[in-house]
Amino acid sequence: MLRILIVEDESFTRQLISNTLSQQGFEVRNFEDASTAIEAIESFEPHVVISDLDLGAFGASGIDLLQYVSRKFPWIGLVALTAHANPKLAAAGSLPEQVAYLVKSEISDLGQIGVAIRATLSNRTDQSTESTESTDEDQLVVSGLQAEALRMLASGMTNQAIADARGTSLRAVETLISRTYASLGLEREAGRNYRIEAVRLWQTGRVRVE
Repeated sequence: MLRILIVEDESFTRQLISNTLSQQGFEVRNFEDASTAIEAIESFEPHVVISDLDLGAFGASGIDLLQYVSRKFPWIGLVALTAHANPKLAAAGSLPEQVAYLVKSEISDLGQIGVAIRATLSNRTDQSTESTESTDEDQLVVSGLQAEALRMLASGMTNQAIADARGTSLRAVETLISRTYASLGLEREAGRNYRIEAVRLWQTGRVRVE
């Protein structure tokens, strides 16, 4: 089941979209501000984030949120909600290229939101998306957070560099990587380099994200 995180400060619109997507079979969580949504991303691990661009006068904007998600979680699909007739002008060219836009006044059928979700998923930038097309029965499943750890390992980053990039502790990264190895079926045995084995699985398309 696809997980959708919605950020919209207008309660009626937020609940309307949330209820519609729930009826379409998505697992949904909704928030009224960017800060609370950001705190929930790692635990909820959404496949798509839908955010209004204007979240009021206080706190981070929807633009800030979508930029943050694109930077920290590049495998997550992005949908921008806006009341502006020209959504790209509303964002002033400051949103990631893979964002899908929905103009509120033009959404005559809320089923269009489901279409936008699937469209933005097809444009996700992580290489694990390509691997999901494989029909190999031996593909290994990892979470979005574990996929990001594998991507960083494949780029040659040390545990400390990963911790610095994610703004977390070294211990948290070590725990994440250990759990990633377990998801890949890499058991603890003397004389084996799990880092190399994990990266090899990632680079050869043996891993997919769920």
